[in-house]
Amino acid sequence: MNLKKKIVIAFAFIIAIILFLNTSSYAGTQNWNSLDYDVTVNEDGSMDVIETWDVSVSQTNTLFKSFDIGGDNYRINNVKVTEVKNGIERPLKDIKMQQYHVDPGCYYGLIIDNSTFEIAWHVGLDNSSGDRVYKMYYTVENAVKIYNDCTELYWQFLSDENGMYGENVTGTIRLPDGVSDIEKLRVWAHGDYTGNIMKDSINTVSFTLDTIKSNRMLEVRIVTEENIYKLCKNQYNSYYLEEILEEEQKWADKANYDREKAKNALGIMYVVIAIMGIVNILVLIMCLSKSKKYKAARADLKMEYSGLKYDYEYFRDIPDEKNATPAKAVYLYNFKNNSSSVQSKISKVFSATMLNLALKGLIAFETEGEKDVRISRTSNANEENLSEDEKIVYDILKDALIHKDSITSKEFSKYASREYEKVYTKLNKIEDAVKHVIQAQGKISEEKTKIVKQWSSKFAGFFILAILSFFVIMFLPALFIGMLILATTCRKNAICISILTDAGKEEAAMWKGLKKYMEDYSMLSDKLVPDIVLWEKYLVYATAFGISKKVIEQLKVVHPEMFVENDNTGFRNYAYWNMMTNSSFGSNSFDDFSRSLERVYSNAQSAYNVAHSSSSSGSGGGGGFSSGGGGRRRRWKLRRALKLL
Repeated sequence: MNLKKKIVIAFAFIIAIILFLNTSSYAGTQNWNSLDYDVTVNEDGSMDVIETWDVSVSQTNTLFKSFDIGGDNYRINNVKVTEVKNGIERPLKDIKMQQYHVDPGCYYGLIIDNSTFEIAWHVGLDNSSGDRVYKMYYTVENAVKIYNDCTELYWQFLSDENGMYGENVTGTIRLPDGVSDIEKLRVWAHGDYTGNIMKDSINTVSFTLDTIKSNRMLEVRIVTEENIYKLCKNQYNSYYLEEILEEEQKWADKANYDREKAKNALGIMYVVIAIMGIVNILVLIMCLSKSKKYKAARADLKMEYSGLKYDYEYFRDIPDEKNATPAKAVYLYNFKNNSSSVQSKISKVFSATMLNLALKGLIAFETEGEKDVRISRTSNANEENLSEDEKIVYDILKDALIHKDSITSKEFSKYASREYEKVYTKLNKIEDAVKHVIQAQGKISEEKTKIVKQWSSKFAGFFILAILSFFVIMFLPALFIGMLILATTCRKNAICISILTDAGKEEAAMWKGLKKYMEDYSMLSDKLVPDIVLWEKYLVYATAFGISKKVIEQLKVVHPEMFVENDNTGFRNYAYWNMMTNSSFGSNSFDDFSRSLERVYSNAQSAYNVAHSSSSSGSGGGGGFSSGGGGRRRRWKLRRALKLL
């Protein structure tokens, strides 16, 4: 059973690529290794900020940061950007103009529109990557608002449009004066729930975040019940503390609700994980238990059906000579794991079968000039005793010889190219034909074949289940692993016994021994008497096994007299030996002759593949490859010629 024809393997892979784009240039990726805010709030309500970016940058020309200044009378000034190398700050040059790609060594800080202020600076890693450290200085005017009952500093350090991922986010905010009671200092931070904001003292606030994801904001709100900004003129004649507290309480309640919900979901997830763990353990135990039974069955199979073992180091005779054919020899020689392939050797099998037909007297060869042979049917041809695989080859030759007495090997190859559909289709039936012949000869056990098919079917079923379970591998990895274990066990059971009978195994061992004998002939001490009839038979199978050239070279060394061109030797009476000793036919005459016969199949195969290939597209819509080409090279030569002129 050819399992490759029965199993369709389909794997689906989904790759999700997330690009972080906000605080970035216009291409590539940027992530913070660390991000620190050093903030000093002044008595006049302005705020001096130093942002330190330790950033990993790839394929990026320019970094930028945008500020939302709409809706309030915020103003940003005193902008400066420096690059830090080895602890030393190197100021960048302010170009005071917006650029898509900022000039090397430069930056700008400008109002882009009524609601946006932007700071951008050159990075210069367009085609490379690396880590860089920058410091961004700026002052926010009117950062603080003074109300009748409180003061408020409410600033968004990162918007929810931020596209960068970051780690180690820290910040320190120093107020101009301390409050009389730390309880009168109220602090909040909005953004990722994993962050923390702390009151370090009566005039110092800090915040930390282990990580900040893209599209997550970071903003801080600091409220005092005392006016600690003595020079601040950004005053509002209203009471706002109660509204702030209500607003923050609402947001805190929502955050705590989300946390509680997440805890509950996490608890449910732990329960589900525990259940799935138990299910996975049970599934794995069941699969291992079944696999253990299958292994025990394998031991019984080996004991009951293993049969005899055969091993011939060398074998001098043609195995089962009466019924031997090149296709049968190749099938049994290559038989392994209850399968064999004649199709992969079909060109050599075709060539060897033609030689065998000559030995059986159905066809005759005659040299035709150099490196060509004329093939004809003999007048006393009797095809009744041919095997099924031999009949296929003989029928192809008969079709090629319709209305002809003979045909050269070159003409035969052209015929195969022309009648590719017929020739290729017939030759593809040889493997099934020879298998049928071997079964009819009792070399394959029907009982063992049935058992192997049963285990092969189980293997195919478990393998398909393994493929299907791959899509739930996150939840049931044991099912995927278990199905693979069972599939592997069944596969081993399917190949642990050979479907060949003892007679079939013995003949397969004989073919292996014969091939080795022919390959090592010149090194053996016990050599054959030079018998042309026998060596012509040997060369049929040497051709099928693809070792004919090597065998002939050994024969020329051991028995040079067999290759003497002498009419008195009597060698002319054989099927094709006369061509091998005919100097006008070339020094490698037999090898050339074999290859010319092999081209009958290769030409048919090539023509068949071309005929069944995809159509080419002249419009550029895709499809099969087309002929021609070389235009690029011609245009290049033309340009060179023009330059020379």
